[in-house]
Amino acid sequence: MKNFKRTVLAALLTGMISGCGSAEDSSQRFIESGKELMEQGEFDKARLEFRNALQINPLEAEGYYQLALIDEKNQKWKGMYSNLVTVESLDPNHVPAIVKLGQLHVVSGQLDEAMKKAEKALSLEPDNTEAILLKATTLIKQENFGMAEVEINRVLAVDSKNMEALTARVMLFKNSGQTNKALTAADEALAIYPDAMPLKMIKLSIFQEMDDYAAMEKLYRELLPEYPNESWVAVSLAKLLNDTLNRPEESQKVLEDYVAQNPEDAETIMLLVSLINSRNPDLAMAKLDEFIEAKPDNQELRFAKIEMLSIQGKQDLMVSELESIIAAEPDSEIGLRARATIAGIKAQEGKFEEAENMVNEVLAISSEHEQALLLKAKLQLKNEQLDPAISNLRVLIRNNAELDEAMVLLAQAYALTGSSELAENSFRQALSVNPANPQAALSVASVLMRGNDLDRTEQVLVRALEGNANNENLLQALAQVRILKRDWAGTQQAIDGLTDTSALTHLLTAQMYQGLNDNTLAIAEYEAALKLEPSLTRALQQIMAIRYQQEQKEEIVAFLNKHIAEHPELTNGYIVLADYYRMDGNLPDAIATIDSALAKNEDWTEGYSLKANLHYLNKEPDAAIAAFEKGLSKAPENNQLAMQLASTHESKKEFEKARQLYEEVIARDPSIDVAANNLSSLLSEQFESPENLQRALVLSSRFRDSDQPYFADTFGWVNYKLGNYEEARPALERAASSGESIALFHYHLGRLYLALEMPEEARRSLERAQQMATEDNDEALIGKIGEQLSNL
Repeated sequence: MKNFKRTVLAALLTGMISGCGSAEDSSQRFIESGKELMEQGEFDKARLEFRNALQINPLEAEGYYQLALIDEKNQKWKGMYSNLVTVESLDPNHVPAIVKLGQLHVVSGQLDEAMKKAEKALSLEPDNTEAILLKATTLIKQENFGMAEVEINRVLAVDSKNMEALTARVMLFKNSGQTNKALTAADEALAIYPDAMPLKMIKLSIFQEMDDYAAMEKLYRELLPEYPNESWVAVSLAKLLNDTLNRPEESQKVLEDYVAQNPEDAETIMLLVSLINSRNPDLAMAKLDEFIEAKPDNQELRFAKIEMLSIQGKQDLMVSELESIIAAEPDSEIGLRARATIAGIKAQEGKFEEAENMVNEVLAISSEHEQALLLKAKLQLKNEQLDPAISNLRVLIRNNAELDEAMVLLAQAYALTGSSELAENSFRQALSVNPANPQAALSVASVLMRGNDLDRTEQVLVRALEGNANNENLLQALAQVRILKRDWAGTQQAIDGLTDTSALTHLLTAQMYQGLNDNTLAIAEYEAALKLEPSLTRALQQIMAIRYQQEQKEEIVAFLNKHIAEHPELTNGYIVLADYYRMDGNLPDAIATIDSALAKNEDWTEGYSLKANLHYLNKEPDAAIAAFEKGLSKAPENNQLAMQLASTHESKKEFEKARQLYEEVIARDPSIDVAANNLSSLLSEQFESPENLQRALVLSSRFRDSDQPYFADTFGWVNYKLGNYEEARPALERAASSGESIALFHYHLGRLYLALEMPEEARRSLERAQQMATEDNDEALIGKIGEQLSNL
């Protein structure tokens, strides 16, 4: 028996050792099998084979490369990019992956990165035609047409019929403005490859640039019989006939012929009905009913009818149609969709309770129903139920990684919780999924603007406008970016895209003229903006600034007093006039101007803040405190005034008064970060005790991961005081390494390093603190730093 067991064990061990040795072979077999399946068009099965290969050998670069090729087929660019990056990390010399990465960089406009990939691939394989063409394509994008032609000719010299090289040659001529050469080159290439769709697409784009609509129509009509099942051909021709050539009957005929051959194409059917609806709504509805009768199970057609009823303003018929669907199939997929649609209508009507009840009914049957869950999250956001809204939005994004609307809502939810980084990430994610999402584009552009990255800001806005050509907000933002870039032709182009002549249009035009140093036209445009919108403070400020620069001081006072007299209900005239007196060094008249406005409107809380700040500039801290206190007597719960008064008390070392005010603000609104930060700092510095340090820790805990250096420093210093050194370290290091660091941050970090017995790091931080404190002439801090350095 013992010998038997020993024999079995030996056999098992032999098998295991043998199996280990053949892991690479097993992995390779799965990869070869996957490649065969790909050749047969079985991409889902092929993906499984490659996944199996990677389970056996996770370091197999070829498996990731094949997955990238499948992603490319399915146009899943993010997945493709991720897999290619993995290939290059596992096999830095994998030339096909390097070239594919370069091609993605070209498409995304990252031309420097694309060129790096091309050069790397060519350093490994100097004659690789795909790498040469990647370099040529990048050079074309960089408008280096001479060098691009040299690279293309390198490939054609070896292979005169290389399809990619011939196509690149056409693009070279097109982009360099050699239109006739481009068309000739395209025809020569098509003589070799008569079915090459990319070449035909380039020809269409050339004809479009030439406004040669007859040539476009001719080519589309040639393509129709070649591609009878490709909707884009029929749809493109129909749009050309209807939108450009104003031949709607022929456009309708093209779509009808296509739909007759492709009765399952619901999207094109809806386009046809929409075209008819623009001229004859009743006929459009009758036509749609015919399609629905022929395909009664087609949900998209039934909901197309509902959408058309909505467009036609027939709300009652729309609801009736939805209710009939629910009555017939209450719990089916189409029935749940109808219920969720009615819930959406209820929400639009302000019947939020009814909407929520209907949504809950849908979710009780299908807990992750996309339309219902999205509406549920919107209702939760409206009711400030942020945590459940965030949870539901995460589920939606997990189920549908392309749902940019949910990503935007998630970003807004994060912003409401104060998680600005998470909000920015979600906006960026939405933009990567849908570059045309205007909300995501504006948010990301705003972040890029704060970083002064004007080129990328412009790229984001231009891409978003490709899908929203008339979006006023995007156009206004683009104009503002181009003003900052001093791109006056681009600014004018963006302004011309604005359909309405609004106050903002005049404002943007004025800024453009101001940048061109044409102050006469700038003032005229600012005045035109004020005529439409007298409350536009920026226009008043710029007129004052221009005239101040021209030393037209009497004109400034006369102009602003006239504005005040014509618009006594507005305060912006007083604000700008007071600002003029401040700039001119006349603080008493600035204060008197604000006093005259407050005499007319004692409830103008901003006025008390402005008056206090002017008193502070005039070195009258008691008068500043009196102004804040007068404002708070009129608006006792105004948090901004309370915090400004608290800060003034701090500057006078009246710490108990400051503490009391911060406590009142937090009692009213615990979410105000500045109040929490300042009170934490007071408690840990001026009122240090075990109880107060614990309170400071609770208040500042929200700043554990903050990138705001003052908040991070407060959290770190409170933890230092409590002896939580490892907890303090990341926050204090983050504060000290930020671009906004001050001497105090380095002093705090130096004290922490001392506590952690890191003398060299402590010395560097304290010496940096000493240098900065000396520059600031902060004698009190210099003394503290000197004491710590002497201990070292």
